[in-house]
Amino acid sequence: MKTKKSTKGVKIAVGVILGVLVGVLTSNIALWLPIGIAIGAGLEYTTQKR
Repeated sequence: MKTKKSTKGVKIAVGVILGVLVGVLTSNIALWLPIGIAIGAGLEYTTQKR
């Protein structure tokens, strides 16, 4: 019996990671963390199966 892994939220997590990474590199986490979350959520929404 094969189980299907859920990939829900993976793009949001990648957005958070990228936001934190850019935020640390530019010393501005307060700006880049929400931008990363927004980008990840946007990607999650656009790649949704209907």
